[in-house]
Amino acid sequence: MSFCEFHFLSKTLSQNVSCAVFLPENGPFGSDARPPYRQVIFLPGYSGDYTSIYTMLSIRRQAELKGLAVIIPNGCNSFYIDHPERNASWSSFVSKELPERCRQTFCLSDKREDTYIAGISMGGYGALYNGLVHRDVFSKVAALSPAADPYILMGQAAETAGFGSEEFRNVFGTYEEYLRSPANLAAGYSSAKKEELPEIFVGCGDRDIAVGTQVEALDEAFHKAGIPYERFSCYGNHDIDTWEEMMDPAFSFLAGIEPGTANSLRIPDELGQQDAIVK
Repeated sequence: MSFCEFHFLSKTLSQNVSCAVFLPENGPFGSDARPPYRQVIFLPGYSGDYTSIYTMLSIRRQAELKGLAVIIPNGCNSFYIDHPERNASWSSFVSKELPERCRQTFCLSDKREDTYIAGISMGGYGALYNGLVHRDVFSKVAALSPAADPYILMGQAAETAGFGSEEFRNVFGTYEEYLRSPANLAAGYSSAKKEELPEIFVGCGDRDIAVGTQVEALDEAFHKAGIPYERFSCYGNHDIDTWEEMMDPAFSFLAGIEPGTANSLRIPDELGQQDAIVK
């Protein structure tokens, strides 16, 4: 496994930025992936950064076993949308500049079918939003416990979630502006051409007190609009243990395999043994 912290000057954000990059190896303990690698832009949640993501979740394991390059930026509580008037165009950064800059530096594929976006909580919202707005870039989206309706999260749930209406307006504008914009995921996906949409995976714990009702509402909107997607549910809340439970299903979806089937140790044929499965 190759790992590095990548620092560079972002023209989109007009500041120095950093991200974590995991690259799979062609070794006996991982996949048989060959460069140029498929890449996953993995977005942290609110108050999180790339260090918290890769130290608490099995990102390295998934990158290695699934043969995927994983790039984790910092999100600075941005919800990954654009505010060019503030030099804070986070959507353009994670969807355009970051994938392109990583392709220039690392051996990554430049094809849409090899470029995916994923995230947790606020990052799950960012993955769904940018998968919709930049569907020319991303062919797959994996959203884990996504904050599917920021108005509910930052308005109605302000007391429990630590947000407020002023912060909502700062990020999304007025509620009326939010409803008319692609930031309203249910409306944005419902009005898009289905043949242009990326493949979608949505995971959520069955007792998620932060975003459970939002995910149910998004599920209803997707079904009503006839949008196909993969839904994963497990026992859990809005926490690290629940997201770890989603790692293999989500990354298997991105890799295009059945959950668990690529968790294999390839034993050389000359040893006269068959492949062994490692859980």
